[in-house]
Amino acid sequence: MNITDEMTPAEFIQLMEEEYGEEFNWRVVEPDMFVEELITELGEDNEFVRGRKVYNALKCESCDDMLFCSSDSTGGELWRIYHLTFSRCREKEGWPRRKSFAGRRSALEYIRNSFIEDYLS
Repeated sequence: MNITDEMTPAEFIQLMEEEYGEEFNWRVVEPDMFVEELITELGEDNEFVRGRKVYNALKCESCDDMLFCSSDSTGGELWRIYHLTFSRCREKEGWPRRKSFAGRRSALEYIRNSFIEDYLS
């Protein structure tokens, strides 16, 4: 499968479901779904959300990992997977856990590779 920077998360999910069927455990969610929770857990002053438009692209059904993108007024994007806790864990060092990516393609490749490694090996 050739993942590109132009591929939308929805196109990625469709390809993964075609290849792995219902076993693939990530799904597309509404763009603002879970954004409020992310801001609650990170705090409004966090660099990922401060002055940026944030949207949720994908959610893992096996855990609370979610792929978010934030963009600034210049079009610069940050892609991260956050493991939301649905609690006020920002008071604890290192929460919520996150994984940062250089771009959309690297985030989608990470999801694919993690799925293969964790669920198909």
